[in-house]
Amino acid sequence: MKAKVLYSKAGLATQILIEVEENYFLVDTGDGTLRDLLSLEIDFRNIKGIFLTHGHFDHIGGLYALLGYFRVIERKNEIKIYFPQKSQETKSIVFSFIKSYNDIPFPLYQYELKGGEKIELDNIKINTYRMKHYAAVGTNRILYPEPAIGYRFFWKGKSIAISGDTALCPGLINLVQGADLALIEATLTKDEATEELLNKLHLSLEKAQEIGKLAKEFILIHQK
Repeated sequence: MKAKVLYSKAGLATQILIEVEENYFLVDTGDGTLRDLLSLEIDFRNIKGIFLTHGHFDHIGGLYALLGYFRVIERKNEIKIYFPQKSQETKSIVFSFIKSYNDIPFPLYQYELKGGEKIELDNIKINTYRMKHYAAVGTNRILYPEPAIGYRFFWKGKSIAISGDTALCPGLINLVQGADLALIEATLTKDEATEELLNKLHLSLEKAQEIGKLAKEFILIHQK
């Protein structure tokens, strides 16, 4: 099992590919996901599941294009989409896609998550963890809590943890602790890392490195 960061930059896009033998699992589908996958020349029929950490545009902006491509190539295999409960942006995209066509050739299943669920998909086990993340606009103008989920993938005694966007919270510690590899967001610069932002919005580079040490290895993502 291995993880490939297709692209990740705060405020633009994030998309991560988990590969297990010949099967693939996507975590987040930011703008450009389809382009990034095409460059890898993978078999799109072997993408088994899409796991979304939250509904912000830089994490789901490429979802419609990906589903559209599945239709164009006449994919027959089912696809499962997992996302946080009450993520209205995600539900709107999937609803719009389903309503736009009466000839979708593949079964599409949606699963809303609260955090704490255990999923099994093609011999891969995935645990979900509730993250803490607020919506914000402008120069970190904080608005309201946003449903957010972190995922930990297990296969043959190895595990990969992916935080998505998150502030400091107990779920993040549980997600990362003991993982073989953790992909952790590190959005805030040292000058931006106020107590409020660290506890509501994002991690700083320093905090992400500190939490990353709870895993055997870590990679920092979602930086500016």
